[in-house]
Amino acid sequence: MEYSDAKFKKMQSQLQEYFDDYFLKEDFLFRLDCDVGEVWNLYLDSFPPEIKGIYYEKPWHDCQRCWSWFRTMANVVMIDDNYEIKTLFDFETIPEYRDVFKTLDEFLKTKQVKDLFLHDKSSVGVFRSFTEHEDWFEECHHFYLDIPDKFYKGSDELASEIGDARTQRKLFEDTLNLISVDAVDTVLELVYSKTLYRSNQWKDTLEGLRDVLKNYEQIDSKCDLNNWFWKKSATLPRNIVHIKNTSMGTLLLDITEGKDLEEAVTNYEKITAPENYQRPKAIYTDEMLEEAKAKIAELGYMDSLERRFAKLEDISINNVLFANRDVRASIGDSIFDELKKNVSRKVHNFDTVSEISLDEFINNVLPRAQEISLYVDSKFKNNFVSLIAPLNEDAPSMFQWDNPFSWTYENNITDSLMKEQVKKMGGDVDVDLRFSIQWNDGDVWDKNDLDAHSTEPDGNEIYFSKMKSKKTGGWLDVDIINPVNGEIAVENIQYKHKDKMIEGEYLFRVHQYSYRGGDGGFKAEVEFDNRIHSFDYPNKLSQGEYVNVAKVKLKDGLFTLTDLIGYQIRLSNTNHWNIALEDFVPVSLICFSPNYWNDNEFGNKHIFFMLNDCINDTNPSGWFNEYLNNELHPNRKVMEALSSRIRVEDTENQLSGVGFSLGKLGERKVTVKVKTNNIDRIWNVIM
Repeated sequence: MEYSDAKFKKMQSQLQEYFDDYFLKEDFLFRLDCDVGEVWNLYLDSFPPEIKGIYYEKPWHDCQRCWSWFRTMANVVMIDDNYEIKTLFDFETIPEYRDVFKTLDEFLKTKQVKDLFLHDKSSVGVFRSFTEHEDWFEECHHFYLDIPDKFYKGSDELASEIGDARTQRKLFEDTLNLISVDAVDTVLELVYSKTLYRSNQWKDTLEGLRDVLKNYEQIDSKCDLNNWFWKKSATLPRNIVHIKNTSMGTLLLDITEGKDLEEAVTNYEKITAPENYQRPKAIYTDEMLEEAKAKIAELGYMDSLERRFAKLEDISINNVLFANRDVRASIGDSIFDELKKNVSRKVHNFDTVSEISLDEFINNVLPRAQEISLYVDSKFKNNFVSLIAPLNEDAPSMFQWDNPFSWTYENNITDSLMKEQVKKMGGDVDVDLRFSIQWNDGDVWDKNDLDAHSTEPDGNEIYFSKMKSKKTGGWLDVDIINPVNGEIAVENIQYKHKDKMIEGEYLFRVHQYSYRGGDGGFKAEVEFDNRIHSFDYPNKLSQGEYVNVAKVKLKDGLFTLTDLIGYQIRLSNTNHWNIALEDFVPVSLICFSPNYWNDNEFGNKHIFFMLNDCINDTNPSGWFNEYLNNELHPNRKVMEALSSRIRVEDTENQLSGVGFSLGKLGERKVTVKVKTNNIDRIWNVIM
C-alpha cells in the first residue's frame, strides 16, 4: 500500500464528514474511561510491517500535532439510539487506514463511558502544516476536527460542567433504583384529584418520570446500562433527573419505602407548604378505596354510611338528662315573627347571677325543672352542634361505642376560625386578653402586609419592630409579612396574665404597612373573659393607613371594651341556625354525647343543649375518623373522604343546638333560665 500525505488528507476528509454526519446530530457526546496514550501506541503499532520502518520519518503519522489530537479526541464517542457507542474510527475509510481504524474501534468499544465531552476551543488539532526544505516546502496534513458551539464550554466552566454531568448521571441512577413506579402512580392519583398541595406543578414531571421508570423496567438484558444512564441523564429534562433531591422526591421515596401515605404527605407539606397551610382533602388512592369498600362490606357497615339528622324519638329516655315536654315546634304566621329573630340585641351581663357547678345542675336542678331556656351568646356560634343518626335505624354501629349516633359541630371546630388559625400558626390563645387580625380569606389573593398594633397605657407600642413588652408581658407572637395565595393570614397580640398588665386603656389598631393591591379589608377579634368580640372592616386600606379597632380598659382587674370600628359582626348578625343570638331560647333536650350513653366511656365527653326550632343549614360530616372502631383504622383515609361526601339527610324536628366539650371543667359558664314550680330562676352553670 502506498502511504502519502494525499492518502492521509483523504482519510482526514472522511473523518470530518463522518463526524459531521453522525456525531454532530447528537446534543451530547461522551468520553471513555481509557488511557489515550495506549490508544496512540495502538494506532502506531497497527500499521502493516512495510510501513513501520518509515512512519517515524513521516509527520502525517507520528508527530506532536497528531498526538495532541489523540489526547483530546481519541476516546470521544457518541451513544446511539440503541445505547451502543460509536467511536470516531467506526467508519469505512480508505484501505490504507481501514485495518488500523478497525483495531482502534474494537479496542475502544471494550471501555466504559465515564464523562461528558466538552471542549474549550472551536477545533482540535492542526489541519495542515508546512516543512521547509532547502528549496521547497512540504505540505503535511494532520488529525483535525471542527468542534461546534454546542460542545464548547469556557475553560473556567469546563471542569465544573463535566463534574456536574457525572453527579447528574449518578443521581439519575439512584433515582430509578430507589423510586418505584407504584409510588409515582400513587402521587399522580393525588395530583389528578387535586388533593396534594401545589402538586399540579409536578404533573408533567411525574408523568415523564413514570415513562422513564417503565422504560427502565423493560430494558433488554443486552443493553449497556451505563450507556443508557449516561444518555438519559444528559438528554432528559433536569426536573426529572433531579427529582430525587426535591420535596417531591422525598414524598416518592417515603411511599416507595412503605411509609404511611398520610405521614409521607405530611413530610412533603412540611417542605413545600407555608406553615399556615391546611390540606382540605383526605389522602387516598384507588387501591385504598377498593380495600375500604371490601372491608365496609365485610363488616356489614354499608347501611351505616348513609346518615341523617337525629330526632327526639331516636333517643332512649335513659340517655336524656332533660326533655322539655311543654316546648312544641310552632310555625309563625306573620313575617314579623321572622324579622323578630334578626333584631339587634344588647349583650346581657349575668356576672351577678348565682353560679352552680355542672354536676349540681344535673343532679339537683334538672330533675325538678319544668322548662329550661339557654342564653345563646354570640360567642357560641362555633359551638352549634347536631346529633347524627344512620338513615337506616337498624344499621349497626361502626363507632367505638355501641350505638350508631355521632355528632358534628359548626365548621367541625369549637373555636372561631380566626382563633383556630392563630393556634395553627403557633400563637397563644389561652390568655387573658387577645387581639387578632385576619385577612386574605376571600377568593382574591390579598398580598397586603397588614400589621397588628397595641398602644399601651404608658404609650409603649407593640408591633413588628417591638414584639414584646417587658412591663406588661404583651407579645406579638404571630407576624405575617407575605400572605400565601389561598391561605388565611393572621397576626396575634396577646397578654397572658392581666395581673401583670398596667391599668388603663389599650388601643388596638391595624396598619397597612405595605399595600400590594388587596382591597378586602380585614377581620379582627378581641377576646377576654371567655367572650370573643368580632369585627369586620370591609374597606380598602391605603398605603400607611391606620384603622382603630377597639379600646380595652383594664380597671380593678376587670376589662371593658369600646368599639371604635363600627363594623362589629356580633351586633349585625343575630340569627344563627334559625336561632336568635343574645337571647334566651327554649331547650328541648339536654344529653351527653353518644360516646357516653349507657355504659360507654370513649374519648372526650360533651354536653348538648338541643334548642327548639334549631336547624343546621350547613353540610355536616356524618362522622369523624376518631369515632370509628379499630377495624376501620386501616381504611381511615377513605372513611374520611366518604364522610365529607355523603350528605346528611334533612329531617323534621332535628336535634340541633349548642354543645360544649367537658375536657377541661371550669373553663366556661353558660347561662340558663330554669322554671321550677312555675318560678323562673337564672343560673350560671360552670363547665
